[in-house]
Amino acid sequence: MLFIVMSNFEEKETIPRPGSVEYKFLFGTEEEKKRILKNWKRMNKLFTIPFYKIGIIPLTPLKKVFLLLYTKGRKTGKQRITPLEYRRKDGIIHVVAGRGSKAHWFKNLIANPDNVKIKIGFRKFDAEYKTLENISDKVELLQWYVKKFPRDAKFLFGWNPKLDDPEKTDLTHFASLIEIIQFHPKT
Repeated sequence: MLFIVMSNFEEKETIPRPGSVEYKFLFGTEEEKKRILKNWKRMNKLFTIPFYKIGIIPLTPLKKVFLLLYTKGRKTGKQRITPLEYRRKDGIIHVVAGRGSKAHWFKNLIANPDNVKIKIGFRKFDAEYKTLENISDKVELLQWYVKKFPRDAKFLFGWNPKLDDPEKTDLTHFASLIEIIQFHPKT
């Protein structure tokens, strides 16, 4: 007779999950990372930036999802334009650097903090920023994000809105891998 003993131990899944964009950015092979970055750069160069600049994206609901970040290149000194997903929470603009401190736009931001502009819709302004350092603050923002934008969270880091509970899922590991930046108009 064979007895199977079941334990209460559940294998703990971590976020980001395999197959998600963030997982590939953070843990994928160098080839996967290069391919993803190449595709995103191509899409940004051919679609996002030009359509934003000529005023098409600001007329669509995408204006509430994408902003243009203008920074000064840390090596070249040239102006760099990066489309980024953003969300407003409590009137503050939040951007996640999914590649953490490895993201080139983040490195440019740190190297030249006085040369930062943001364009949202048709409005462009000089900006100041602050990085969230506290893991619990990052986790709180991620919990808010998965509640408010579950489909986006599913695509980006493998969140399963049907199975995952924002209050019970451990997001601390993921929060430690990314950078979250808060922007506001320069005063």
